[in-house]
Amino acid sequence: MKKYCGIIFTAIYAMLFRILVEYNIIEFNSLAYLIVVPIIMGCLSFLIDIEVFVNSRLKVIVFLLLLSFLFLYFAFRARFEDLGCLIILVPLYLIVSVVASFLFRYFSKIKIESRKRNTIRNISLVIMIPIVLGNIEKYIEKKESNFQASQTVEIDAPREVIWNNLPSVPKLTNYIHNTVYNYLGFPNPVKSEYNAETNTRLGYFDNGIILNEKIIESDEFKKMSFSINIDKSKLDNSQTFQRVLKNKNVVFTMITYQLEKIGTEKTKLTLVCDYKIRTNVPFYGEFCSKNIISDFESKLLKALKRRIESK
Repeated sequence: MKKYCGIIFTAIYAMLFRILVEYNIIEFNSLAYLIVVPIIMGCLSFLIDIEVFVNSRLKVIVFLLLLSFLFLYFAFRARFEDLGCLIILVPLYLIVSVVASFLFRYFSKIKIESRKRNTIRNISLVIMIPIVLGNIEKYIEKKESNFQASQTVEIDAPREVIWNNLPSVPKLTNYIHNTVYNYLGFPNPVKSEYNAETNTRLGYFDNGIILNEKIIESDEFKKMSFSINIDKSKLDNSQTFQRVLKNKNVVFTMITYQLEKIGTEKTKLTLVCDYKIRTNVPFYGEFCSKNIISDFESKLLKALKRRIESK
């Protein structure tokens, strides 16, 4: 029974830090929340009943699976996270907590008696680490890295036809195919509407998000580039988009369509996204962002191809 109490206690402990993130006491995009908290989750629940933990590798993995999903379920039900955030967090939390727990298990087998005597002291010390580190991190400039993601499609239509569909993208609902990311909470594009007088393009998504964009570069029939005005965009329907874009963890520098004539009635259309990531966990931020953005680009281009070729 003690081991299950340990799991519940640790899930509540992790939720406490999610509340601290909500009130900006520590940051979401930080080592304290993304790395240190799952490390502690991998150790803390077993300090309460250390013998069970030390004697079974299988229980280590099963308990950590239960613990991670329990914490993230609580966060989801409390509306602190949406499905997109959970999908980003789950792999990181599981990997980090399992690695940490096996290291902790190794050292616990060596000094189990000493660990038992000092359990209360260890728990008190462990609980304070993310709070201290999180507050220190707030005063440290995050590492900024530049990235580029691009996808290409060949469309059986002349450049002029494709060009006319770029500022105001026609409705794509019946032409876009879902991928695994859609089932994990990431939205599909629906259409775009361009106002030439104000140079404003509104990009609509199927979850209610509206991106406010403007054309910043145009070379007729060859290239068209956009920038996104996050302050004027409507992101209320997605906690993931709010956290990532409004907090400038990801900054889209420029989004560019490139058109290349490859025949009388055929055009190569390339979508290029230049963006920056500001994070203290750059390796994971790069992996997640590149996969999600590339998937979005590919779906958009293929849907646009089907839409244009169906006319």
